[in-house]
Amino acid sequence: DNLPYDEPWGWMQPTRHALGALLMEQGRLDEAEAAYRADLGLDGQLRRACWHPDNVWSLHGLHECLTRRGETVEANHIKQRLDLAQARADVPIESSCYCRLERAA
Repeated sequence: DNLPYDEPWGWMQPTRHALGALLMEQGRLDEAEAAYRADLGLDGQLRRACWHPDNVWSLHGLHECLTRRGETVEANHIKQRLDLAQARADVPIESSCYCRLERAA
């Protein structure tokens, strides 16, 4: 978030979904969920410029976290947003990051 201003911006790939994926691999679901929520702008902690509200990777990760914990009501809401984002994706999304070793079941 503190990279110097540049156009085009120097880091064009959001990083929070990758952090969330690595945390999920380690079984740290609470921290992974927090990373996904921050990326999507759902936690109110980041400036608006740092939000990625339709990031398909973070939506996938948040949905997986909620599903693993049995939080079906919110998981269903996120699933609707995820389905819309996946419909616009040009590659199939099987996990919250290509860097993740395991794929969602």
